[in-house]
Amino acid sequence: MIKFSAFSIKILAAVFMVMDHVCYLLMPDFLILHFIGRLSFPLFAWLLATGEKHTQNVYRYGSRLLITAIISQPIYIVVFQKFSFNILFTLLLGLVMLRLVRFCPQLWQQLIIIGLCAVVSEVLKFEYGGYGIAVILLMSLIDKLNPRVWLLYWCSLHLIIVILSINYIFQIWAIFAGFIVFQFKGIQGSRARWFYLFYPTHIIILGVINYLIQSR
Repeated sequence: MIKFSAFSIKILAAVFMVMDHVCYLLMPDFLILHFIGRLSFPLFAWLLATGEKHTQNVYRYGSRLLITAIISQPIYIVVFQKFSFNILFTLLLGLVMLRLVRFCPQLWQQLIIIGLCAVVSEVLKFEYGGYGIAVILLMSLIDKLNPRVWLLYWCSLHLIIVILSINYIFQIWAIFAGFIVFQFKGIQGSRARWFYLFYPTHIIILGVINYLIQSR
């Protein structure tokens, strides 16, 4: 069985994300890229949850996400023609949720925090909305629950969102991301600070390619 370091999972998440964006912008009929791309966000959610647990300075971690999210937002709107907040804002809100839940021991307090974050994500149109918050929450619990119980929750979440919204029908493929993170071997691997530059840069490159194709 293949085992992954945190760095390997980040590389996979980045590759899957690029594949998804290539499908959306350049090859809309090549849906296999979109299917595989559905694994990207859950992997980033796992990386965020893991980072929140081990970071020595959550404010610095959050600041990097916020700065990159703000820089990326106008690029995201222009390239994808979406008037919503990019995925980094979803991850940032998830980071805030996880940190607040950590300092609120009462279950009712935790449920209020989780619910409020899900509502904010939906109302402000963060990418992936309330589903994104649920994924981040589940990824934070992966080492606290029995693997079979966690997989039951994970599969149930994706079946529910597919039933509730046709817009999420392809998200069922994200279930396989759960099996990938279970292959984490507990090693950090190389650091990947480059991702903060990679996210807006790859969108710009794909946007330029798309523009050149459209203007021919």
